[in-house]
Amino acid sequence: MREGGYAYFCKCIEGGAMIDHKYKVFYQLCLTPSTTAAADILGLTQPAVSKNVRELEKELGITLFGRTRNGMVLTEAGQELMHGMEPLIAQERLLRYRLDQWRGVDRGELKIGGSTTLSQYVLPDAIAGFARKWPDISLGLMSGNTQQIEEMVLNKSLHVAFIEGNKNRNDLHYEPFLKDELVLVASASGRWPGRMAKAELPSGCFVFRERGSGTYHVIRKRLEQEGIDIRRLASKVCIGSTEAIKRYVAGSDTLAFLSRYSIREELAQERLRVIEVDGLCIERMFYSIHLQGEIDPYAARFMDFSRKMFQ
Repeated sequence: MREGGYAYFCKCIEGGAMIDHKYKVFYQLCLTPSTTAAADILGLTQPAVSKNVRELEKELGITLFGRTRNGMVLTEAGQELMHGMEPLIAQERLLRYRLDQWRGVDRGELKIGGSTTLSQYVLPDAIAGFARKWPDISLGLMSGNTQQIEEMVLNKSLHVAFIEGNKNRNDLHYEPFLKDELVLVASASGRWPGRMAKAELPSGCFVFRERGSGTYHVIRKRLEQEGIDIRRLASKVCIGSTEAIKRYVAGSDTLAFLSRYSIREELAQERLRVIEVDGLCIERMFYSIHLQGEIDPYAARFMDFSRKMFQ
């Protein structure tokens, strides 16, 4: 490509002229079938999203969305256009990345997901370090339980994610990322001793995460291996936030299994303490996940950076 042509092509990229903007708005609306959610992701107003879709329908002469009481539903023509757009969106993103590398530029957008423990206690440090090294790459972090994050990767709302739990989906690629340990904790001022036998666990009252949580799944499976049914452990409350669990345990006589990564501050401030359980070690692997197939180049860079940071 001649220099003039290359410069013109780069200018088109900078202006977002590779794929018409209306098609990108349509595709985002397919992924998040709500004009409000799509507008937030695209940085547009809700009327602007609706206007782009109307103009695209007028331009193509077909109806792409049906409007029902439950919201917007893709028509058959809309579904065909969405499936046709998927490889084009991926190819444009890869092409932009490769051309930026030729120009010596590092910029782009990366949407990262993390299950609760990772998004609160591990990933912020990695994102901060990554942002210092590549300040022109826009980063976003979404949080949820493992099932929610897996679904967000599957519907292409995230480029890469990090979860606690097991390999559950054949349509996702899982890579070991970081080893963690779940330890039994109690209030530092409570009645519990610093060590206990497994047989004593049913005598306590526990606080657990919701059942869709990767943490809950790991605890349940490991206790089963020791002949302990998690349903037989007294639990008066289920809390979907690790931060809330820590505060609850610190101010009560309850017990909880929490990640060592999540309690470093509370241990240092002597608000919580770890109780060693004889013969019980609950370890788990954190995984990075992405869709099967070739990984997004920005996601691959973040994964490599994060893995080296925690070695």
